[in-house]
Amino acid sequence: MENDPSFVVFSGGSACNFIASAFQSITPSVCYILGVSDNGGSTSELLRVLGGPSIGDLRSRLTRLINADGHDSEERVAIKELLSYRLNSVGDDNTIRDDWTMIVEGRHRLWERISIEKKETIRGFLVLFNFEILKRAHKHFNFRNGSIGNFFLTGARLFFGSLEAAIFLFSSITAIREPTYVLPVINTNHTASIAALLEDGHTLRGQCEISHPGEHLSNHKSMNPIDAFSKLALPNSPQLEHEPNVINSNLVFSKSSEEKLSAAIARIYYMNEYGQEIYPLPNPKILDHLTHRTELIYSIGSLYTSILPCLILRKVGHAIAHSPSLKHKILVLNGTTDRETDGYTALDFIGTITNALNESQLIDARRKYYDTHSEEDPMAGSMRQHGHPHNDFYARPVDHGFRHWPPTQSVSKLTIPPRSITPNAQQEGYMGANSSFSQGLSSSAPFPPELVPNQPPSTYITHLIYLSNSRKRKKKYEK
Repeated sequence: MENDPSFVVFSGGSACNFIASAFQSITPSVCYILGVSDNGGSTSELLRVLGGPSIGDLRSRLTRLINADGHDSEERVAIKELLSYRLNSVGDDNTIRDDWTMIVEGRHRLWERISIEKKETIRGFLVLFNFEILKRAHKHFNFRNGSIGNFFLTGARLFFGSLEAAIFLFSSITAIREPTYVLPVINTNHTASIAALLEDGHTLRGQCEISHPGEHLSNHKSMNPIDAFSKLALPNSPQLEHEPNVINSNLVFSKSSEEKLSAAIARIYYMNEYGQEIYPLPNPKILDHLTHRTELIYSIGSLYTSILPCLILRKVGHAIAHSPSLKHKILVLNGTTDRETDGYTALDFIGTITNALNESQLIDARRKYYDTHSEEDPMAGSMRQHGHPHNDFYARPVDHGFRHWPPTQSVSKLTIPPRSITPNAQQEGYMGANSSFSQGLSSSAPFPPELVPNQPPSTYITHLIYLSNSRKRKKKYEK
């Protein structure tokens, strides 16, 4: 019915799984939006060997939504058990491989209650996944901690050449019907990576390093840049003498790490393979849902690595601010802080989300400005209007970090060592995003400060909910 509520939920993988049933109990019209930048656990090995977007959080939400009641419930429970199954993270390699072989060959006990047509459909994509792994045998895929659901989604994505087609197949087999949707925040077949700039100027690359670092290896060091250009990911390529074995330290990790960050996070951003900041566009379907649904939820979960990667994408802030349909924009606060938000108050969460959504509009605001002022000398015009140098013009929402709102000149600016901005870019021989080259380009085209998006929190958040027991429930569902 027209007046029935409909939800659009920005969330991560494990935390929101606990409250997903609450939304479904109100209405089946729920759109879950999840990031594709996780690089830990089973996903990390898939990224290392096969590349592509992260699918672990998507698989986690899809399996959570499988309905265990009603007609054919026994088969759906069996499919849920299969697609939630993980290979052992400890033990003998051959034993773990044997377990996988029994699954892919259809001999495992997990297949017993699944009909032949669904069994062979699922198994067909597992066989394809296994074939792709065998083609890359020189990369020595590690099956430890491997998620069968992740393997199935990956096989389907590789077959169709489409992440959303793979999700559609998963939903069809498990009877997850519209109007319930699970959408990747970026619809891509490529790897999406995030980085965090800390207030002390250091940069952390990848979700694991930011949120739950894996085992630190004492002998780990950055690759020599000359070796980086010489190394080829091809079978029978010449190997460097004394080349160490590749160890994936993100394969097994703990989300309850007590190790603190060296400083608070200033901001989060997407980066390319060379460590340079990039500005991806979101899945167009997300903008459409923000235009037509009535309730917006910022879910519990990791603020900087689960929620913000969905919010900093171009056009998202504008869509939320100007949605004709959204009646309520609700922030669901975690019951406690974590490594990313140590010492945060509720106001810090609100300020961070506000600045992130303002920041998401900045690139398009600058693009529009330059499109309409390309014929004039922007430096001269800005000097005439403002009477002060370019360095004061470009006051981004994140100049003082996402956490602080409203941005004030009383907050000391971040001191960023040049080489810590994009370490990968420096190591690989590419200009960093804040290098003298890019500064030289921007100095000829300053952007008027009054055009910097700076909407107040009430534009993006209208209500606040606090879940006092979210930490306990989250731990219950972590695997």
